[in-house]
Amino acid sequence: MRVIQIGVGGFGRAWLRTIKSHPGVELAAIVDVSEANLAEAKEIMEQASLPAFHSHQAALRAVAADAVLIVTPPRTHVAIALDALEAGLHVLTEKPLSYAMDEAMTLLTKQPLYGKQVMVNQNYRWTREIQAVKAALAGGLIGDIAYIEWTFRRLHNPRQGTWRVQSEDFLFTDVSVHHFDLMRYLLEADPVAVSASSVRPSWSWCEGSMVSSACFRFPGGVTAHYFGSLEETGTLTPWNGNFRIVGSEGAIELTDDVPYWVRKGEGDGTVKELLPVAELPYESKSFTLDAFVQAAQTGEPGVTDITDNIRTFLMVAGAIDSARTQQWVNYIYPQQTRR
Repeated sequence: MRVIQIGVGGFGRAWLRTIKSHPGVELAAIVDVSEANLAEAKEIMEQASLPAFHSHQAALRAVAADAVLIVTPPRTHVAIALDALEAGLHVLTEKPLSYAMDEAMTLLTKQPLYGKQVMVNQNYRWTREIQAVKAALAGGLIGDIAYIEWTFRRLHNPRQGTWRVQSEDFLFTDVSVHHFDLMRYLLEADPVAVSASSVRPSWSWCEGSMVSSACFRFPGGVTAHYFGSLEETGTLTPWNGNFRIVGSEGAIELTDDVPYWVRKGEGDGTVKELLPVAELPYESKSFTLDAFVQAAQTGEPGVTDITDNIRTFLMVAGAIDSARTQQWVNYIYPQQTRR
């Protein structure tokens, strides 16, 4: 697969290394508004003659490719994706799908017209610890699930002057989106309603909300309580956060990226055991990229293609809506989407 990567600064550098390490992918061209980013990308790829452009339109016209990888600010994702589809290319984009509901729905509606894959990176799914939790839940280890507690605390201060400064709901849209997607993935269900709240600490570098909480109602009476902060000054969590999934036969905990099974012991005691963690052929972004290649080759939708990921996008949008209105928001999912 020949890929044009659009956006090679910041997180785009990590994607360059991911492409470089995948035997089935060749980087056809790079695109970025910064000449310095383009020069560094060529060094990372060890390709001084790699075609480089300042606009994605120029790259799409000049370079023969099979797909684009979009690693640009979220407000640009949908417009670039539509241009790529029009040029006959598959699309892999970073999360979030968009910042605007109407844009996301436009891409969802138009994607089938082109017969090409549109997939969104949700790389938090593809780690050994999360796969261990997934396997335990799939095996019924804790019985009927009743509730989830999820806590995320980090201090995040990227370079000032970036697009992140103006993001209205940065925590929900750019970070919590991972945790919400994991809830859907682990429970194999979508929430039916949400109540949320958000605040912006006075010392925050971002103009939008950086500390938020949400209560999700899932089918069957399952409730998920979430708290997240990107302005933490106390004890920090990993980027996955720490969570407990509690069921009738015990609980599964992820603490500092270590998965445990907690069950009842003698008397009022409990027994805590490590969950088995297996090696994976690919992890994180490498898994996403490999799944994208396979989807393009087979024509079958990728595991996090747009018809699935729009549900994660709606989960985020509902939480933002609830935080702004201070009311419960009920979820309505488009019929053309899938789990």
